[in-house]
Formats: sequence, structure tokens, C-alpha cells
Amino acid sequence: MSLVRLQAVIDRSLAGASPLTRELFDEHMDAPALRDFINEVASATVATVGPNGRPHAALTLVACSNSGDVYIAVNPRSALSRNLKGSPFVALTVDASEHGLMAQGEAELVGLAPNLRATLLPELDALMARGRWVPSDWDGAVYRLALERIFAR
Repeated sequence: MSLVRLQAVIDRSLAGASPLTRELFDEHMDAPALRDFINEVASATVATVGPNGRPHAALTLVACSNSGDVYIAVNPRSALSRNLKGSPFVALTVDASEHGLMAQGEAELVGLAPNLRATLLPELDALMARGRWVPSDWDGAVYRLALERIFAR
């Protein structure tokens, strides 16, 4: 994804939203501001559906690359991981006192952190307000989110 495509998803989401949602997100973030917001907050709630049809929400680390790709960190032994293997569909929220984001899309496994230490993880670490995304010895899974709807203000 590029920041241009991320901006197109933001714009398309608002264009197709209800009047109330358009009013709530009238002062919306553009793609670069959205990237910076995600990387400042660095945590998100990710909702999935379990095999029994019940919803599940997990608090996890989130990051947005310079190219506009959104990533989440997932413990391979977690309910979030099990749910993503059954269905890749997710809802995501990132919230802070003055800003908020909600989005929907699909999660795609990129790989395990040890295999991404020389490529993706240094880029994400450099973008994080706190100086790193995941702990240096973390061995979990990284998923890229293909977001189809985004509302952020």
C-alpha cells in the first residue's frame, strides 16, 4: 500500500458513510497524519470472530510504515492468532484522548519477527515515537492489514 492508496481508502470510506459518520469524522486525518498517529499510540484493539462465532477483542501493538501499510504484532499462541487462521477479517480501533481511528479489513501473515529483523522491523522501529515497535527478542508473528474502510479524526 502507498500513502496515496491509504488516502484513497480514507476518502472512499467517508464518501460511503452515513450522514452521522461523515459529521463525526468531518475533521478527519489525512494519510500522513494517520500514520503518525498510529505510530505515536502504538497499540490497538483488534476484533476477530472465533470458530464458535463469538467476538474476541485483543489489545496488541500496531505500526504504520512509511508506505502506509498497517501491521499488528500477534502472539502465535493467542486467541487472536487462532481466530486469524480461521478468518482473516478484522476490525481495528486506535484511541487517544483527542484522536481516534476505526477500520475494517483483512489480516495477512507477513512472517515471524526473527525473520523480519533485517528488513521490516528496523523501518517500523525508526517510525515509532518510543523508538522501537516490538521487543528485540520477541518471536511472534507480524500481520499486514489490508484495510478497506478507515475513519479517523
